[in-house]
Amino acid sequence: MNKFLLVFLLVIALQGCKNNYSYENEELKAIEDISNDFLIKKDLNKLLDVPDSIDHVKVYKPNIDSLNISVYLSDALIPIVQEKEDNLWMFKNNQFSKSDSIVFYGIVNSNRFKELGYRDFDKTKIKLRKPYSQSEISEVKIVADQEYKILKFSRVCFDDEKQNGVVVVELLTGLEYGTQSGYNGAILIKKENNKWIYTQPN
Repeated sequence: MNKFLLVFLLVIALQGCKNNYSYENEELKAIEDISNDFLIKKDLNKLLDVPDSIDHVKVYKPNIDSLNISVYLSDALIPIVQEKEDNLWMFKNNQFSKSDSIVFYGIVNSNRFKELGYRDFDKTKIKLRKPYSQSEISEVKIVADQEYKILKFSRVCFDDEKQNGVVVVELLTGLEYGTQSGYNGAILIKKENNKWIYTQPN
């Protein structure tokens, strides 16, 4: 009887480890996908959307092939419930559609949202798409008129099916004289065709 109980407890423990490993793998995938999707929508599209001229003076329009933008990716994932406690405004008036808002608040009010603890991850496994590439801040050489990006994430809280998630993202721009904020907020992410994408509010 004792032997049966021991085997049963061992199976339960191994199943728990497997589920945790699976969750962390999906979280890593989501961070990679959202890093790329978020940088394109929130940074690159604005960078490339340059008018042809200002006051009849021709403006230089950057070419994506000529860009090489350094990104420092933080490997510290803060508990998302802590982000909510510190920045409650991020979780109010999110301007999503009604259906997306139901999904968003369903995740925010879940037990998992409250239970996800601090986590480090191996950021060398994150592959950024051109024109972005990972760099340590100490390696970034900043001179006048140059900049780099700093990208930080909270823990990613998924729904039970791992088809939707909520995560807090902070995007900073590092300049020669310091940093300036580009974005800081809670976002809804969705899995489409095995890729995580950032859902923009209405």
